[in-house]
Amino acid sequence: MIPRMDILSMPATFCKGRNDVRLVANLDGEEFSHFRLREFENGDGLAMVHGSALDSLERTRRELCAMAKEEVWLIVTDGVRTQADLERLAARLGWTDEGGAVSRNSKHLSRFGGIAVDVVAVVRRTRARVPQRTLGAVCRRYFVWVKDDYGDGHVHADNRGVLETS
Repeated sequence: MIPRMDILSMPATFCKGRNDVRLVANLDGEEFSHFRLREFENGDGLAMVHGSALDSLERTRRELCAMAKEEVWLIVTDGVRTQADLERLAARLGWTDEGGAVSRNSKHLSRFGGIAVDVVAVVRRTRARVPQRTLGAVCRRYFVWVKDDYGDGHVHADNRGVLETS
C-alpha cells in the first residue's frame, strides 16, 4: 500500500512497473482508458485486474467526475497480492480474525483473478482527497462489496462472486 501522505505528492509517473499496458473498458458503447495494468501490480511485478473490476473503476471515476464537475483521479493503492504479500501485510496490520485489518481470504489474492482493489480519489485541479465515505458510496453502486472505514482513508472494493458466474 502507498502511504497516505505520499499519494497527494506523487508525480503522474509514480508507477514505473513493467506492465505499462493501457487498459480499455467499454461502458455503454463508449471506450474509456484511464488505467494501466502497472497500477494493479504487486512489488514483484505480478499484475492482474478482472474486466469487471476495471469496468467498476471506470464507472466510479465517471460518476465522481460528474459529481465534482471536473476531473477526479482514482488511484489504485493496492491491487493483486500473493500469499507472501498478504502475510507481510498481516505482520504489520494483523489478521481480521485476531482483531486486525487483513483477511486470510483476501479477495486481493491472485487466485481470485484480480477482482479487488484498494483506491483513493483525488480532485485533479486542487489535489483534494474525495472523502472516504463519498468514494465508498459511489463504489457501492458499481462493485459487489465495499469497505470504507479504514483509518488511512482508502476504500476496498471487489466484485466477489464474479468468477463463479462468468
